[in-house]
Amino acid sequence: MLIIILFILILNVVSILLMYRSLNNRNSKEKLIFIAMGIALMYILTSVVYWISTRNIEMTEVSDLGKDLIIFLFVPINGIIVLPLFARTYCKFKDGGISGTILKNRGIVLGIILLILLIVECSYFENIQNQVVKMITDRSNQVQQETTNELSTEQSNEIVNNAGTTNQIEVETTNVVNDTYTNENAEQANTETDNVVEAVPSNVVE
Repeated sequence: MLIIILFILILNVVSILLMYRSLNNRNSKEKLIFIAMGIALMYILTSVVYWISTRNIEMTEVSDLGKDLIIFLFVPINGIIVLPLFARTYCKFKDGGISGTILKNRGIVLGIILLILLIVECSYFENIQNQVVKMITDRSNQVQQETTNELSTEQSNEIVNNAGTTNQIEVETTNVVNDTYTNENAEQANTETDNVVEAVPSNVVE
């Protein structure tokens, strides 16, 4: 999961840098406006295509996470393919290098390329969504299993420790009982001996 998120971040950075460099002779404000509008357009189009492709899938919390991963993955991909090219054409138009007609025609061509790309993505989004959901679910189950195993191990160790403590208490109790019984027997034997001595006539002793 961390690798996928890192990959998405890298793609977004690359997409922004490519657009920024393609607008190298524009001022910073114009660059930021173009980049923001381009990313917003790609996000809207990708979201609409995703909704069309996965409208029959029951959405859950895991599905929503998969949706976010897919959309934020394909927004920069679509942007990298189309936006830097359009940015260069836009700069040439602004500099007077091409006419408005050429700008329009190139925009239509890039729009057709983007439309084909979105149609291809639409046919694959449902399958990609299922794979992403399966990956997230498997990872979640793995984490839960590891947690369960750790809890089971801790409980087993606790049971063993409790059993050892119980056995130790039983042994100590048995030893105390045995010592008490031995002491009682010794006292009883001493008492009986004293009684026998007292019972012997004094003349016999002499």
